[in-house]
Amino acid sequence: MGDDIMGRLAAETGLVAVDAMGSEATDATLEQLLVLHLHHFPEHAHVCDELRLARRVGPHDPDVIIHAWLLQVDSLPVGYVIFHTNLRRRIVLQHFVGMDEDTRAQLPFRWIGQLSDAVVEAGVLDAEEHGVELLGAMGENPPQHEAAWHRLGYRTIDVDYREPNHGMHWADFGPITYFPMTAMVRLTTAGQQVPFAEVATAAVSAFLLDHYQLPADEPTVAGILERAATLPD
Repeated sequence: MGDDIMGRLAAETGLVAVDAMGSEATDATLEQLLVLHLHHFPEHAHVCDELRLARRVGPHDPDVIIHAWLLQVDSLPVGYVIFHTNLRRRIVLQHFVGMDEDTRAQLPFRWIGQLSDAVVEAGVLDAEEHGVELLGAMGENPPQHEAAWHRLGYRTIDVDYREPNHGMHWADFGPITYFPMTAMVRLTTAGQQVPFAEVATAAVSAFLLDHYQLPADEPTVAGILERAATLPD
C-alpha cells in the first residue's frame, strides 16, 4: 500500500520518494537528505542528530512513526519532507519540506499539494495498520505562508501558537523561550466527524507535549491547550 502512495506521487509529479527511515534505505540516503535539510533550514541543524539516532535505535516515542522522504528526479536528490505519525494523538506532524529552486520551477503546478496528499495518505495508512483512524495533519508554519497552506486545504488553529526555541532540546538552554508560528491542520474524513476543538487539541498536544516534551502546566503551553479546547466548529 505504501508503494501505491509513492507510485502515485511519482506519476503525478515526477518525484521519486525514498523513505530514509525505511528498511530499504541506507545510511547514505539519510545523509543525502540531511545535506538538503542543512541547506534549507540551517537554523535547525539539531534535527540531523535526531534522525541519525532514530535510524539507529528507533523513535524517542514508541507511539510515533518517523518518516523522512528523500525526493529525487533522475536519481538526483532535489528535495525532502520530514513528518511523524503520532498514533496516540492520531495526528501527522509535518516538520520540514524543502525543494531545490531550479527543480521547483520545473515541477507541475500542484506538486506541493500532491506531496501534501501523499504525506496525509501515508499517515492514514500508518494509523490503519495500528487500528486507529487519523484525525488530521498539522504543520507549524510561518505566518506569511498561511494563505498558501489554506489553499491546500489546511485550517488555522487560532490559539496564538508558539514553538520552543531549540526544538526538542529546549531544556539544554535555560528557561524556555518561544517564537510565534501559525498552527494549521488538514482534517481527514475521520477528523471531520468530531468537534474541531478535539482535533485541534490533539494536534497541538502532539507537537507541544509529545514531540517537544514541554510541561503541560507551563503557562504558554497551558494557554495554547486551553484555547484549543474551546475552539468553535
